[in-house]
Amino acid sequence: HRGKILTHRIENLINLLAQKSINYYDFISKASDIAEITELFEPKDLSMWRALGIEIIKLDSGKITLKTRETDIDDQEFCFVDIETNGGLSNGQIIEIGAIKTRGTQELGHFESFVYAPVVPENITELTGICAEDLVGAPPLASVLERFRLFLGDSVFVAHNVKFDYGFIDASLQKCGFGMLLNRRLCTVELARRTIEAQRYGLGSLKELLGVQNVHHRAFSDAVSCFEIFKFALSRLPWSVQSTEDLILFSKTAKSLALPKPQISGCDEGEIL
Repeated sequence: HRGKILTHRIENLINLLAQKSINYYDFISKASDIAEITELFEPKDLSMWRALGIEIIKLDSGKITLKTRETDIDDQEFCFVDIETNGGLSNGQIIEIGAIKTRGTQELGHFESFVYAPVVPENITELTGICAEDLVGAPPLASVLERFRLFLGDSVFVAHNVKFDYGFIDASLQKCGFGMLLNRRLCTVELARRTIEAQRYGLGSLKELLGVQNVHHRAFSDAVSCFEIFKFALSRLPWSVQSTEDLILFSKTAKSLALPKPQISGCDEGEIL
């Protein structure tokens, strides 16, 4: 479990910076105690932190903090991401990535690519419409991930059920030798729970509620849906939520608006969110 414990220590350090500015030497000392960081780079090199997805800044006071604490939501770059895979993390890989990059709600660009894989199981084809023939001639995973990482930069990584997309891309980057993903992340399931009254928060349910009409279970169109949910949620934020870190904290801690689910037998569309 060494990797998981160390990753947890990095998260704790970043979460500390998200809450308050800390003394520069305390930051270097804490970061230098984490082997996963020192094996990759010298913690004093703030440009390397940024290359891995997070901008750490030195304030005029000499203290260290996250740029996202100092950035208004309207000025923040966000990247709305969705992936399709041909299996789980242990037995599959990414077969499609779709993403939209914005500053606030203003679109800056988009990313869309198939990824070569020799096999696409039948159940994945039924779900996504993607079959092995679609991936013939597509670029290999390492090539797509390298381009995607450049596109993502140090923007906030946003996804519907962000733990899945972020975790899968992070693990894939590390397998390909590109280092860990340190970008701040935001989950539109969590954000929707705090801003939209609904019984279900799966992507299909929220699209129906908000009148979003596009293809389901394809990476780019699902990234578009995620962006639409985000824009609607922003219109429902309390005035006190101003900075990017305010938004991330609000998405995790504000009161849930979830409505009771109807008591029915069976399940609908496999939506569990």
